[in-house]
This record gives sequence, C-alpha cells and structure tokens, in this order.
Amino acid sequence: MARGHWLDPLARKVLQAMGELPPEPSARPTPAAPPEPPSWVVDVNRASASQWRQLPGCSEAMVDLLLRLQRGGVQFSQAEDLIQLLDLPPELAERWRPHLVIHWYGDAPPQPPAPPLDLNAAAPERLTAALLWPADRLQRLIQERRRRPFDNLADLQERLCLPPEVVEQLIGRVRFGERRPGPSLPPGC
Repeated sequence: MARGHWLDPLARKVLQAMGELPPEPSARPTPAAPPEPPSWVVDVNRASASQWRQLPGCSEAMVDLLLRLQRGGVQFSQAEDLIQLLDLPPELAERWRPHLVIHWYGDAPPQPPAPPLDLNAAAPERLTAALLWPADRLQRLIQERRRRPFDNLADLQERLCLPPEVVEQLIGRVRFGERRPGPSLPPGC
C-alpha cells in the first residue's frame, strides 16, 4: 500500500495551503545558505592602486592618499580608521566593509584613544599634552600649520618628515578640521 495521503492531489494541496496537513517532504523550505564571501578583497595595508579602484566610489584622490601613506610605511589596524580617514558616507562604508581585510605587518598595532584632536586648530598646550612629542617636533607642527593647514595624515607626514610609527599612532586620534586654501609648498625633508 502507498504511503501517501488518501486524498486526491488537488485536495491535499488545498489542505496543505490552509495548514491542515503538513507540507510534503520535498516541498519543505530549505534553510537559507549563508551569505557568500566577497569574490575579491583588499588588504588595506598592501593594496595596489588597481585594487583600491575596485571599491565603489574610491576616487583618485583617495587612491593617491592611501598609496602615499603606504609608501610612508603607515598601516591601518581597523577598518574604522580607514573609513574615518577617508570620511566615507555610511552607505559607502557598508559597501566597502565586506571587501576590506586588515593584516598587520610587524609588531602589534597601536590602540587609538578618542576623541580626535584637531591638529589644525588645537591650542599649543593641548597639542603638547595630547601628542607627547619632543619640543622641536611640536614647534615644526605649529610653524607648518601657520604657513598652511594640514590636509591629511600624508600631508602631515611629508611636511614634518614623520616616521611611520608616529603617523600610525595618530590614526584615529587626530583630524584636520576645516581647511582653507593656500599655496602648495614642497615638503622640506
């Protein structure tokens, strides 16, 4: 004798749709598959220009900034630092996140405190207390920002000839506020 229900197929489907009969084993919904990992990723501390350009909305100015920092030996310890540095809108940041991979090369990454310090506007006393830099480096920072406000971390690194470790400690801890246009000055390294 067959193991199926004795009702005709149409009556069985009506009763299943109304919930009076359980669905047939082959008609039970299968659990959703986990989301597929992205087909490509960007190692933010070693990415090439072409890899950065794969990210939606990554402008040439962003690519240039990231490559300049990379050439200067700077590394990111978390995606949030990259997103903050580039001032990405939330919807664009969410589109980037699945593709970003952070690999730290070398010793353990620094842990940045908050809130960010505005290097273009902070009082010298605040800079001294927050940065804990040698006096001559602080003087150069103040002199350079008087000539022209800093645009970003790469600009700061190049104009003050900062080593990568110093710049890495600033990621996520500083910002550059409102910038006013000024003459472009060559780095003095």
